[in-house]
Amino acid sequence: MAEMQTQACTPGGKCVPCESLNKSHILSTEQIEAELTSMKMWSMKDSNKISRSYTARNFQCAMDSLCAIGKIAERENHHPDMHLTGYRNVEVVLFTHSLDGITANDIALAKMIDAEVEFEYSPKWLKSHEAKKE
Repeated sequence: MAEMQTQACTPGGKCVPCESLNKSHILSTEQIEAELTSMKMWSMKDSNKISRSYTARNFQCAMDSLCAIGKIAERENHHPDMHLTGYRNVEVVLFTHSLDGITANDIALAKMIDAEVEFEYSPKWLKSHEAKKE
């Protein structure tokens, strides 16, 4: 994998303030794709974002996951766009807003979300997405 910019957050660390980043911190498509190979629940959205979409077991489970993601985002001072539709369909979209692109901060935050949030999926959704979970 191509080396990511070192000045960014890492799991267990703190995100570098976005104000200190510049366009040179935007990851190439190849770097992003390399990272996403081990992040099966995430995918490219447009050309400048990564997203994770899922159907929660119920409304409360959707809200619980969003609140947990929000706590991580506040701790890291790096905030995703989060969407709840149909009372339990969730999409989390990550990109560095100030640069309108994907940086190591976004990849690290996605990994923190994966590691720290306990997701309760709809059984039907989980069955149809089992390969992604492995």
